[in-house]
Amino acid sequence: MVVLKSRFDKRVKKDTFNKNGKRKEIKYVWVASNKAIFLVTAEAKESKYSYSAPIIPLHGIYYSSKDRKKYTAKELNDYFVVLNVRKDDQLVYYLKKGVVVIIGYSEDNVLIVYDEENGEGNGSDS
Repeated sequence: MVVLKSRFDKRVKKDTFNKNGKRKEIKYVWVASNKAIFLVTAEAKESKYSYSAPIIPLHGIYYSSKDRKKYTAKELNDYFVVLNVRKDDQLVYYLKKGVVVIIGYSEDNVLIVYDEENGEGNGSDS
């Protein structure tokens, strides 16, 4: 007798739930401001005209074309946010898991602190 088992995983990622234990609503957004900061939480996926990647918005204004409304990063706290980026945009190359993306700020205005205890130095050979 052959038994076929489904590979359906009943576990759901913790970040898809809000504080009440209900599943978060998904918002598909575009960057709508000249300055934005966000954390990419997974690898980007390719679609017909764009790439999309789940993010945690930290700063900036984002536009939802479905709702035809602009949201600040704070307003998107209660949503699971997916950022859309056009295929020909240079931003596509930086959408990798765990990367903090900073748009619109000069290098003089950004401070990067390295953790040398865990082996993450400034890239110099010491």
